[in-house]
Amino acid sequence: MKLIKLYSLFLCVLMLLPTLTSCNSERFDLLYEVEQNGLTFCARGTGERVKQIVVKENGEVIWSKRVRTDRKMGKTNDTYGLSVQDLDFDGYDDILIAIERDGECIRYDCYIRAGTKPQYNLHEELSKLYNVKADARLGAIFAFEQDTDARGNDEYLRTDKTVKYLWNNGELVPDMYAAVQYYSGGEQKPYFYSVAYYDEDLKDFGDSTDVWLTEEEYEATDWSFLYYFR
Repeated sequence: MKLIKLYSLFLCVLMLLPTLTSCNSERFDLLYEVEQNGLTFCARGTGERVKQIVVKENGEVIWSKRVRTDRKMGKTNDTYGLSVQDLDFDGYDDILIAIERDGECIRYDCYIRAGTKPQYNLHEELSKLYNVKADARLGAIFAFEQDTDARGNDEYLRTDKTVKYLWNNGELVPDMYAAVQYYSGGEQKPYFYSVAYYDEDLKDFGDSTDVWLTEEEYEATDWSFLYYFR
């Protein structure tokens, strides 16, 4: 008799699981959502802090993920840091959520869609990069780096660099970079521009091509390719 009761209880729990899962899948307030290609991508959380990503199809939750975002992210770009891009150029939308900020540099957790039934897996390498942006026309991923070298007496050398990556058999590999150096010291402020290509044999960037620019030349140059995220 006890066995029958336990079996009945087990069946009831199984029947309730879909309901429990559905209720649990949207635990936070809706902060932002965007519809794209038949799916709705939602950023949910408390206050201005995203704590969960939810993907819906025809109003039904088909995927959700808890995330840990920095409290300082807030309403990043009025989207709470949620964006949808095809990062691996397979024809399916992938998910980016802003996790932390360092000045103009924003790091995203990048979730790549796997298969025709939406399932999203964190891409570890992409998620280490800053200001990730996909360029479908070039089939490339761009990421931004910024490094400051203090020289003392309020002087510093800052390097702003954009790195271009390509996909090779599912692997994300560097292709080239463009960088500008800014020097704070003295009355003269030389601007140093450099470009280098990745050497597959060296597994590193090769020698760079360098150009010194006057302040006037710098001001006359369109740097949007370097600061594409502004």
